[in-house]
Amino acid sequence: MKKRLSLLFFLFIFSFAKAQNIRLWGNINDTTSKSTLPNALLMAVKFKDSTLVNFTRTNKEGLFKPIKIPLDTYIVIIAHPNFSDKTYLLVPNKTDTAFNFKNVVLPPRSVVLNEVEIFAYKEKSYYKGDTLIFTADSFKTQANATVEDLLKKLPGVKVDVNGKITIQGKQVDQVLVDGDEFFGSDPTIATRNLNANTVDNVQVYEKKSEDPDAQQETVKVVNLKLKDDSKKGYFGKITGASDFNKFYENDVLINKFKKQQKMSLFGLFANTPKQAFGWEDENKFGLSNESQNNYDPETNSWTTNSNGTGVPQTLKSGFYFNDKYGKNTKINTDYTFNQNQLTSGSETNTQFFLQDTSYSNQQIRSNTSKNQIHKFNFRLTQKLDSLTELTVKPKLYYTVGDNTNSQTDKFISQNNELTRQTTIINSNHSETTDANILFKLNRNFMKKDRNITINYQPFYYDSRSNANLNTNFNYYQNQLPDSTLLQKRTQTNHKEEHAASIVYTEPLTKKFKTEITYSYNYNKNNNNRTTLDFNGQGYDNLNLTQSNDFKNFRLTNKLSTKLVYEVKKYRIGLQAAYRSIYQENINVTKGQKLSQTFTNILPAATFNYRISQSSNLSAMYLSNAQPPDLQQMQPVVDNTDPNRITIGNPNIKPQFNHNVNVNYYTYKGISDRHFYSGANYNIVSNEINETTTFDDQGKSITTPININGNYYTSLWCGGAMTVFNRFFKINTNMSASFNNNISYVNDQKNITQVFDVSPNFGVEKQTEILDITLVANYSYNVPKQTIASSLKSYYTYGFDGNITVKLPKKFKINTTGNYVNNGNRAVGYNLNYFILNAALSKTFLKNENLIVSAEANDILNQNISNQREVVTNKIIDTKTQIIRRYFLARVIFKFNSVKKKEDEEDDY
Repeated sequence: MKKRLSLLFFLFIFSFAKAQNIRLWGNINDTTSKSTLPNALLMAVKFKDSTLVNFTRTNKEGLFKPIKIPLDTYIVIIAHPNFSDKTYLLVPNKTDTAFNFKNVVLPPRSVVLNEVEIFAYKEKSYYKGDTLIFTADSFKTQANATVEDLLKKLPGVKVDVNGKITIQGKQVDQVLVDGDEFFGSDPTIATRNLNANTVDNVQVYEKKSEDPDAQQETVKVVNLKLKDDSKKGYFGKITGASDFNKFYENDVLINKFKKQQKMSLFGLFANTPKQAFGWEDENKFGLSNESQNNYDPETNSWTTNSNGTGVPQTLKSGFYFNDKYGKNTKINTDYTFNQNQLTSGSETNTQFFLQDTSYSNQQIRSNTSKNQIHKFNFRLTQKLDSLTELTVKPKLYYTVGDNTNSQTDKFISQNNELTRQTTIINSNHSETTDANILFKLNRNFMKKDRNITINYQPFYYDSRSNANLNTNFNYYQNQLPDSTLLQKRTQTNHKEEHAASIVYTEPLTKKFKTEITYSYNYNKNNNNRTTLDFNGQGYDNLNLTQSNDFKNFRLTNKLSTKLVYEVKKYRIGLQAAYRSIYQENINVTKGQKLSQTFTNILPAATFNYRISQSSNLSAMYLSNAQPPDLQQMQPVVDNTDPNRITIGNPNIKPQFNHNVNVNYYTYKGISDRHFYSGANYNIVSNEINETTTFDDQGKSITTPININGNYYTSLWCGGAMTVFNRFFKINTNMSASFNNNISYVNDQKNITQVFDVSPNFGVEKQTEILDITLVANYSYNVPKQTIASSLKSYYTYGFDGNITVKLPKKFKINTTGNYVNNGNRAVGYNLNYFILNAALSKTFLKNENLIVSAEANDILNQNISNQREVVTNKIIDTKTQIIRRYFLARVIFKFNSVKKKEDEEDDY
């Protein structure tokens, strides 16, 4: 019944899509040959935003095939490669139904005009060097849209519900505004608060990572280039929303730009899942474990959805300042205060498979966490002369966190009998200081492309924590007595690091250049862990197996050379690096010292072929060696969860990664078609994996070890095209992956293989009054394990809809629907649900910059979060507490001191 009602509603809304159209046709003559001119192009470009609406070509008789376009003001461009273009300004009224461009004659290219008025039609998407550029005004968004709404319209770009951006299958690591960081590393402040109509273009490129410990040498960057008119005066928005009882969303962003000077103030106070946590917060506060796979109807892509996890409360505030002093000095600074509180609950069913038996664990968990983060960033760029530039970039982060976790675990035998039960209460208080400062000297020379860059970056990290553990053990199927474990734990971690590098680039010829790099890294890390047991009166007994003072010293030297060949459309790079790591692991508690030296040859190769201004093919091979972290090396028992104990391994070695990546992208602006595809293959030598031992009570002890034979591969492709004379657009994409992971369970080798395929299909329809997206999606997973031959495949399918309709009197209605069906899960986890949201809004004032709306979230009260994961010898099904039905009244006021006629026309 719900599906029928939804379908009827979609059809009802779709009936409003029909709008008045005008018809264009005509013919063109070649005056030089006294004949018709075939293969000429007629383009109808919308006047106010340069959007290409429709086009047609002449046939052999020189006749244009008739096309239809909605009633609006257009620039009509008639072009042919052998002649100069001819441009018409088309201003129809409501009574006009057709225009005939009869006997058009194009001027020859040799004609010199004394005065030319140019109507520029920009390509929607094109490459400039290695940078992919999207012209923002070429992608239509609703009035008052944010940058995030704009990004969702760009071909090959996906934005999930937490604001995480993926472009052509690769996650974006950094978002800049006019080349500068905007409120540090939190991209959602820019993407969710800046207006789409302030952006001139969106630039996508890769640059070298400034983090010496990063696994990837490059990071993917999105730079939002603002329009010149948006850099004058002040602009921003103020939002208030509440149900006048429990839920609220309030935020403010004020920007003042004057030439090179930019100042911004930001604040957010909310307790709803939509505004609480972005993807950066999710990773920092451990919320990624509560996430689920979901489908984004705006981008036709699977996303990780932790939207709605638990009951959140968020307070964010900060300032941003950027200015240029004279011609040579530029500063950029920002400060952000972030306080997050989350109360969450989850239920998990884990199936364990052993060689001769199996059992399950049913866990109920509740968690309350509160974190305060202070972030300060500063950047000074000083030109010492016309060829030399010095950059000083300090960062300081201070975090205070409190976390209380309560969980009950029931262990069920293969015969469905309860064997034991544990109740665990963990509380933890931590304080962390993380600081570094980058000194970068860049020197160019008079010879083109000759360059030298010197970097030095010291790091300081200090973390201190105090934890309490209270565990009750109850046994039911044997003679073991019930018991209680009470402990207190203190832990300090101190790290000092010095990273330095020098990079010299020398052009050999016009086509060849070489790059020589030497890098040095000094890393000293100390972790001291003390555990005290309760002796009946106090916490006085030192637990020797769970206490340890451990130091790690690591010295890394790396020398690499790179040869680059670049000509016109091709760029080829070949690189070889020699890296030497000297490492000392010192067990201070036991007086033991282990010294090791690791050497590696790290080859790399890149290939880039610029097929055209809007098409690109790239391939890359990279290799790197990743050393283990301190927690993996420290030989101390970690019983934070007494049912799942971990012990470090000081003999563990670095893992060696080989990665091959291929990407293809093409976009045709005239036909509004795009296609992208890619493949990735990663094989790991000496991968840092794990060996796990289970006792007869279901307790596990896990230790990291090096394992060979693991590899991971994935394929993806997607695209969009308009059909039926641009009546609507079809979006499709598909991804597939295959992972081979080796681990050891009770000293038995276990190979886990997971195959996943996720196709989907969507349609879009966009008119002046209607914006509709409908998507069908499916995901099929086939897990296999050598230790368990009875694993079943599982699936998820769903349907998504997003409809926005503009009504008379400046009203607008929006509704989204998300139906999800999960199959072949554990009992109680085959969840099917339909989440329906709706909003009615009205704009006020001349520029429609005051928006009042009423919103209903999860109208059917079915919201839930669930996921499945297959790892080592486990199948884990999880469902998480989530905020269900709630209603909000919202008021948004957007202000802008810059008055532009085109802005008024855009805010229809």
